[in-house]
Amino acid sequence: MGMSVKSSSGGDEGELGPVAEINVTPLVDVMLVLLIIFMVTMPLMMNQLPITLPKPSLSQPDKPPEKLGVSFDLQGNYFLQHNDDPKEGVAYTDLPARLRAIADKTPDELVTVCADPQSIYDRVVDLMAIVGSSGFGKVTLCP
Repeated sequence: MGMSVKSSSGGDEGELGPVAEINVTPLVDVMLVLLIIFMVTMPLMMNQLPITLPKPSLSQPDKPPEKLGVSFDLQGNYFLQHNDDPKEGVAYTDLPARLRAIADKTPDELVTVCADPQSIYDRVVDLMAIVGSSGFGKVTLCP
């Protein structure tokens, strides 16, 4: 550890005082040691997990994925739309039973919940809870 000592600009020429300068040499030594440590340990930390990617299929799927839409409007009317069928009005009390019947056939189906933009947030959350409790694991919102 070194300290630079220079003569002070005061009246006594024989009096020496400390000078407040940063000694950069120890800092450079520490940085070089850290750089070497990181250069040695970095290749050891680059363990990669082996993954198996699925092979692409040249054939087209036999049928398009099932689509189920559940929506409501500002008047409180609920609607179900399965695949390309027209929207069907459903009473709020009948909605869980209808959804459970569909979920028994296709539980992995993606359900899209749509709501009027001016609707109350609580009704959207309630509808999502009904869809989730009916047995569907994949629920999304309309864009």
